[in-house]
Amino acid sequence: MPLSIWLEPHKGNPFTKAFDELISDTIPRNFSQKAHNLSPHVEITPDVEVGGKSPQEWLDSLEFPDFKAEFKEVVVTLDQVQADDAPERKMNISIKDDTNLQTLAALCRRAGVTQDEAKAQSWAKNDFQPVFGLLHADVPTEEVKRKVPLVEMKIGFAIGDIFACCGGTLCMGDGGEEGGAVGDVEGDA
Repeated sequence: MPLSIWLEPHKGNPFTKAFDELISDTIPRNFSQKAHNLSPHVEITPDVEVGGKSPQEWLDSLEFPDFKAEFKEVVVTLDQVQADDAPERKMNISIKDDTNLQTLAALCRRAGVTQDEAKAQSWAKNDFQPVFGLLHADVPTEEVKRKVPLVEMKIGFAIGDIFACCGGTLCMGDGGEEGGAVGDVEGDA
Protein backbone atom coordinates (compact mmCIF):
# COMPACT_ATOMS: atom_id res chain seq x y z
CA MET A 1 0.00 0.00 0.00
CA PRO A 2 1.54 3.34 -1.03
CA LEU A 3 2.17 5.88 1.71
CA SER A 4 2.71 9.63 1.79
CA ILE A 5 5.66 11.40 3.40
CA TRP A 6 4.64 14.35 5.56
CA LEU A 7 6.52 16.97 7.53
CA GLU A 8 4.69 17.66 10.76
CA PRO A 9 5.48 20.40 13.29
CA HIS A 10 6.60 19.28 16.75
CA LYS A 11 3.74 18.15 18.97
CA GLY A 12 2.84 20.33 21.93
CA ASN A 13 4.24 23.64 20.73
CA PRO A 14 1.92 26.68 20.45
CA PHE A 15 1.93 26.69 16.63
CA THR A 16 0.88 23.04 16.43
CA LYS A 17 -1.80 23.47 19.09
CA ALA A 18 -3.27 26.53 17.33
CA PHE A 19 -3.30 24.96 13.86
CA ASP A 20 -4.57 21.62 15.16
CA GLU A 21 -7.63 23.44 16.53
CA LEU A 22 -8.06 25.44 13.31
CA ILE A 23 -7.85 22.31 11.14
CA SER A 24 -9.95 19.99 13.30
CA ASP A 25 -12.64 22.41 14.49
CA THR A 26 -12.60 26.09 13.52
CA ILE A 27 -12.30 25.78 9.73
CA PRO A 28 -14.61 22.73 9.25
CA ARG A 29 -17.40 24.49 11.21
CA ASN A 30 -17.65 26.98 8.34
CA PHE A 31 -18.71 24.29 5.86
CA SER A 32 -21.79 22.05 5.83
CA GLN A 33 -19.93 19.03 4.40
CA LYS A 34 -17.96 16.75 6.68
CA ALA A 35 -14.20 17.26 6.58
CA HIS A 36 -11.61 14.52 6.93
CA ASN A 37 -9.51 14.65 10.08
CA LEU A 38 -6.03 16.05 9.45
CA SER A 39 -3.07 16.87 11.60
CA PRO A 40 -0.98 19.94 10.71
CA HIS A 41 1.40 18.83 7.93
CA VAL A 42 3.11 19.49 4.62
CA GLU A 43 3.04 16.56 2.21
CA ILE A 44 6.47 15.89 0.70
CA THR A 45 5.47 13.13 -1.74
CA PRO A 46 2.61 10.67 -2.22
CA ASP A 47 2.70 7.09 -3.55
CA VAL A 48 5.77 5.95 -1.60
CA GLU A 49 6.51 2.22 -1.60
CA VAL A 50 8.60 1.17 1.41
CA GLY A 51 9.64 -2.20 -0.03
CA GLY A 52 8.69 -4.50 2.83
CA LYS A 53 10.15 -2.25 5.53
CA SER A 54 8.14 -0.52 8.21
CA PRO A 55 7.60 3.18 7.46
CA GLN A 56 10.06 4.11 10.22
CA GLU A 57 12.70 1.65 8.94
CA TRP A 58 12.32 3.15 5.48
CA LEU A 59 12.72 6.70 6.80
CA ASP A 60 15.74 5.68 8.87
CA SER A 61 17.38 4.18 5.76
CA LEU A 62 17.35 7.48 3.84
CA GLU A 63 20.71 9.14 3.38
CA PHE A 64 20.14 12.85 3.62
CA PRO A 65 22.37 15.18 1.60
CA ASP A 66 24.10 18.25 2.91
CA PHE A 67 21.53 20.99 2.83
CA LYS A 68 22.21 24.58 1.84
CA ALA A 69 24.91 25.91 4.15
CA GLU A 70 22.99 28.91 5.48
CA PHE A 71 20.33 26.78 7.13
CA LYS A 72 21.41 23.12 7.31
CA GLU A 73 17.72 22.45 7.78
CA VAL A 74 14.49 22.44 5.84
CA VAL A 75 12.62 25.71 6.24
CA VAL A 76 8.87 25.75 5.61
CA THR A 77 7.60 29.29 5.01
CA LEU A 78 3.82 29.64 4.88
CA ASP A 79 2.60 31.99 2.14
CA GLN A 80 -1.07 32.42 1.15
CA VAL A 81 -4.37 30.75 1.99
CA GLN A 82 -5.85 29.31 -1.19
CA ALA A 83 -8.61 27.04 -2.49
CA ASP A 84 -7.91 24.05 -4.72
CA ASP A 85 -10.15 21.74 -6.74
CA ALA A 86 -8.68 18.51 -5.32
CA PRO A 87 -10.54 17.40 -2.14
CA GLU A 88 -7.24 16.55 -0.36
CA ARG A 89 -6.01 20.11 -1.00
CA LYS A 90 -9.38 21.87 -0.80
CA MET A 91 -8.10 24.69 1.42
CA ASN A 92 -4.43 25.11 2.17
CA ILE A 93 -1.61 27.55 2.70
CA SER A 94 0.91 27.60 -0.13
CA ILE A 95 4.56 27.09 0.80
CA LYS A 96 7.31 29.38 -0.53
CA ASP A 97 10.03 27.79 -2.64
CA ASP A 98 12.99 26.54 -0.59
CA THR A 99 16.03 24.77 -2.00
CA ASN A 100 16.36 22.42 0.97
CA LEU A 101 12.66 21.50 0.88
CA GLN A 102 12.96 20.74 -2.83
CA THR A 103 16.09 18.64 -2.15
CA LEU A 104 14.23 16.66 0.53
CA ALA A 105 11.28 16.12 -1.82
CA ALA A 106 13.57 14.82 -4.59
CA LEU A 107 15.34 12.48 -2.17
CA CYS A 108 12.05 11.01 -0.88
CA ARG A 109 10.62 10.75 -4.39
CA ARG A 110 13.69 8.91 -5.70
CA ALA A 111 13.84 6.52 -2.73
CA GLY A 112 10.13 5.73 -2.57
CA VAL A 113 8.62 6.27 -6.01
CA THR A 114 10.85 6.50 -9.11
CA GLN A 115 14.24 5.01 -8.11
CA ASP A 116 15.62 7.38 -10.78
CA GLU A 117 17.57 10.49 -9.75
CA ALA A 118 16.86 12.51 -12.92
CA LYS A 119 13.11 11.82 -12.74
CA ALA A 120 13.01 12.67 -9.03
CA GLN A 121 14.89 15.94 -9.59
CA SER A 122 12.62 16.85 -12.50
CA TRP A 123 9.52 16.11 -10.41
CA ALA A 124 10.82 18.19 -7.49
CA LYS A 125 11.66 21.11 -9.78
CA ASN A 126 8.58 21.07 -12.03
CA ASP A 127 5.72 19.31 -10.22
CA PHE A 128 6.32 19.57 -6.47
CA GLN A 129 3.86 22.10 -5.07
CA PRO A 130 3.94 21.80 -1.29
CA VAL A 131 1.06 23.12 0.78
CA PHE A 132 0.11 23.20 4.45
CA GLY A 133 -3.28 21.47 4.45
CA LEU A 134 -6.20 23.19 6.20
CA LEU A 135 -9.27 21.38 4.83
CA HIS A 136 -9.70 17.97 3.18
CA ALA A 137 -13.34 17.77 2.11
CA ASP A 138 -15.63 17.38 -0.88
CA VAL A 139 -16.79 21.01 -0.92
CA PRO A 140 -17.42 23.13 -4.03
CA THR A 141 -14.26 25.14 -4.76
CA GLU A 142 -16.25 28.37 -5.23
CA GLU A 143 -17.66 28.01 -1.70
CA VAL A 144 -14.15 27.55 -0.33
CA LYS A 145 -12.87 30.59 -2.27
CA ARG A 146 -15.63 32.75 -0.76
CA LYS A 147 -14.53 31.73 2.74
CA VAL A 148 -10.78 32.31 2.29
CA PRO A 149 -10.93 35.86 3.79
CA LEU A 150 -12.83 34.54 6.85
CA VAL A 151 -10.27 31.76 7.35
CA GLU A 152 -7.40 34.24 6.94
CA MET A 153 -8.95 36.32 9.72
CA LYS A 154 -9.31 33.25 11.97
CA ILE A 155 -5.68 32.32 11.30
CA GLY A 156 -4.68 35.88 12.20
CA PHE A 157 -6.53 35.61 15.52
CA ALA A 158 -4.88 32.24 16.24
CA ILE A 159 -1.42 33.61 15.48
CA GLY A 160 -2.16 36.66 17.65
CA ASP A 161 -3.10 34.33 20.51
CA ILE A 162 0.19 32.45 20.10
CA PHE A 163 2.20 35.65 20.43
CA ALA A 164 0.04 36.95 23.29
CA CYS A 165 0.57 33.79 25.32
CA CYS A 166 4.13 32.96 24.42
CA GLY A 167 5.91 36.13 23.31
CA GLY A 168 7.91 36.58 20.17
CA THR A 169 7.76 38.83 17.16
CA LEU A 170 5.66 38.90 14.02
CA CYS A 171 6.28 40.77 10.77
CA MET A 172 3.32 41.05 8.41
CA GLY A 173 3.17 42.60 4.98
CA ASP A 174 4.81 42.09 1.64
CA GLY A 175 8.24 41.79 3.26
CA GLY A 176 9.97 43.18 0.21
CA GLU A 177 11.54 40.58 -2.02
CA GLU A 178 10.65 37.58 0.14
CA GLY A 179 7.07 38.56 1.10
CA GLY A 180 4.79 36.75 3.50
CA ALA A 181 4.78 36.72 7.27
CA VAL A 182 7.65 35.89 9.56
CA GLY A 183 7.17 34.87 13.16
CA ASP A 184 9.41 33.90 16.03
CA VAL A 185 7.68 32.23 18.95
CA GLU A 186 9.41 31.24 22.15
CA GLY A 187 8.01 29.17 24.96
CA ASP A 188 6.00 25.99 25.10
CA ALA A 189 2.51 26.81 26.31
